[in-house]
Amino acid sequence: MGVFSKWKNLNIFTKIMIGFIVGIALGLILGPQATRLEFLGTILIRLLSMVVAPLVLTMLICAAVDVGSKAMGRIGVMTTCFYIFSTSVAITIGLIFAYAFNVGTGVDLDLTTATAGAVAVPSMLTTLINIIPNNPFAAMSTANLLQIMFFAMFFGIALTKLPNKEKANIVIDFCQAVCDAMKRIIGMVLEFTPIGVMGLMAWVVGEFGLAILLPFGKIIVATYLACFFYIVVVQATIMARVVGKLSPLFFLKTMREAGFFAFATCSSVATMPLTLMATRKMGVSEKVANFAIPYGTVINLDGTAIYMAISVVFAAQLFGVELGVTEMLLVVVSATLASIGTAGVPGSGLIMLTIVLTSVNLPLEVIGLLAGIDRILNMARVLPNVFGDAATAVMVARLNGEMEEAPQTAQN
Repeated sequence: MGVFSKWKNLNIFTKIMIGFIVGIALGLILGPQATRLEFLGTILIRLLSMVVAPLVLTMLICAAVDVGSKAMGRIGVMTTCFYIFSTSVAITIGLIFAYAFNVGTGVDLDLTTATAGAVAVPSMLTTLINIIPNNPFAAMSTANLLQIMFFAMFFGIALTKLPNKEKANIVIDFCQAVCDAMKRIIGMVLEFTPIGVMGLMAWVVGEFGLAILLPFGKIIVATYLACFFYIVVVQATIMARVVGKLSPLFFLKTMREAGFFAFATCSSVATMPLTLMATRKMGVSEKVANFAIPYGTVINLDGTAIYMAISVVFAAQLFGVELGVTEMLLVVVSATLASIGTAGVPGSGLIMLTIVLTSVNLPLEVIGLLAGIDRILNMARVLPNVFGDAATAVMVARLNGEMEEAPQTAQN
């Protein structure tokens, strides 16, 4: 059996892992020259991003038609509540790990080089109004997922209320066909995934090296461990096992391809097709998965919430500011509200950090200090976002009788 035949017989997870390891090795060997391979990762992300907007649009239209306005309202409210609650828990865990590691103590950095820059923080009302698109085609062209979701839900519900069911079915069948075609494109793109991941990892290691990690060692370790703890204990054990009645090992194993892809690309949006496929393998019905995953991709920011909490403690300890119980509660509330208010806003992570730091009167200069390791931290914080989308979909499906049991879901 030749090399190409052996490669073809490998599963996608093994292929991604090989690309991941080879990319790190190339980054270490080639150094700054490895940054020339970034284009491979850019191609991969663009290939997946090109199907996200039409996939979300047609998938949510079909989901709205499938479950109807009343059921969709119940599922939507339940999903939103789970996302908000899980974000609050994530912030709390971030605070615990930050203080356990004292992330801001013993750090010797030149604070004069830190620059925060002006950040325009949109109000909650402005963000809510901006969810309504002036032009749904413009929302599609800019991949504004919140506006696309808003239009898709209304359009799908409107189709169910058309008096001429034959005309409605023509549109529904067309949307379903487009959705199926987008999924087929994703399957084709996945063959390129290992090469793209290799290029991304070579670029990250070649660009930043290992020296940048030293001054920020504790905050990096705390962020990675907090995210790992949250995924294993909260999402896999409590959400997927206790509520969703799935084996935690089965949940983690099914999500491994999506997880490694998210880790390499730092994009939950680009990972959405893989998350959707994994969620369906767990037995979540198509109508719940087609709603919860695109919705969660935009609004669910568990990993970012963990990072917010750790960054606040880092800033407080770095600048010698004591945070009391009141301030920590304020961090939890402000970060939770910020995650909702900035959903779908470009650079939402930066805006969230600005809101949270301002809420407890901490210097914004810490944003400039953390900018150098943002990519390293982003690789960790995107994982709870992706795993949280799937875990929430499992819970919502289980509580609404929408789990399609499969042999792989045997309980442990």
